[in-house]
Amino acid sequence: MAPDRRAGRRVLVAGLLGALAVTFVSAVFITCFIGGLHDPGPRSVPVGLVGPPALASRLGAVLGHQAPGAFVITSYPTEAAALSAISGRSIDAALVPGPSVQHLIVASAVSEAETNAIIKAFGAGAAKAHVHLVVQNVRPLHTGDPQGLSMLFFVVALLAPSMVFGNLLVNRFGTRLSEFMRLTVIVVYAVIVAAVALAIADAGIGALTGAPAAIFGIGALLAFAATVMGAAASRWAGGIGYVVVLLLFVPAGISSSGSTLGPRMITPWYADLGRALPAGATQTAVRNVTYFSGNAITDPLLILSAWALAGFLALILAGLLRPPIPGQTGKPDAAYDTATATRRHTRVAH
Repeated sequence: MAPDRRAGRRVLVAGLLGALAVTFVSAVFITCFIGGLHDPGPRSVPVGLVGPPALASRLGAVLGHQAPGAFVITSYPTEAAALSAISGRSIDAALVPGPSVQHLIVASAVSEAETNAIIKAFGAGAAKAHVHLVVQNVRPLHTGDPQGLSMLFFVVALLAPSMVFGNLLVNRFGTRLSEFMRLTVIVVYAVIVAAVALAIADAGIGALTGAPAAIFGIGALLAFAATVMGAAASRWAGGIGYVVVLLLFVPAGISSSGSTLGPRMITPWYADLGRALPAGATQTAVRNVTYFSGNAITDPLLILSAWALAGFLALILAGLLRPPIPGQTGKPDAAYDTATATRRHTRVAH
């Protein structure tokens, strides 16, 4: 067989393998987003009832018959206690019953889709009981972000580029750097990219407002965690490891966060996965500092910090143990030094 024909076949095989790899990535995106978000509906939505526990139990039984597993009802002694629970993120809505008028307190900042589902369910119940339902929205979304899209896209805009930057830092423009210098670059990058994202989302567009310092801190932590995890995966497991972490963080992480629907509108086990990944943790933290006075952000911040610490330690260990990057025959610095020495020797010989 002619050499050019063999080369052509190798190129064809390589192209087909590349097409299969990209098709696999596409299939993961489709499975995560369409599979995870195709059938939204309330799942274990926590709702308060101002009244005795017996009344809450009866309401829970009625709602459970109409929509099994959709709502979890908790009793509160007063309306003030229920409002405090909404602000503290213990519940997402509260019902204040009455003989002729029922008062439903909601917070659309939790999720526009979830809020609409709550209003629809309790509105249907009020209609059957022949009472009037009055809805009060105590935590509305900002007028500059009426659908709550800004929180999602703030996360996407920091997460995906940071993963790419971590990979490039190891394999392209940071190959001569030690792991400690890479960490320094990552810290500087995280601060800069979070500041730019905040400046655009807050001062520039006016969509994420009210807590600039907190949002900047959360954004910087997300950018650092995503970058170090991308760099660590590339450093220890090469391209395959990087792609695995990228698919986990981006399509799986964003879709399992509930996207704009919210975690209470998707399958519970998938929502639990989302809460454990950076995208879901960041969305929760940004939502709570923007609309709920910073309540209930300890858990999402701990999750983000755990990912950041895992990536940090992985890079530190790479610096100490210095394993070769998969796909290379030796250390990046050694390869560079060998190539440099060869060029110098050639110039001297000439």
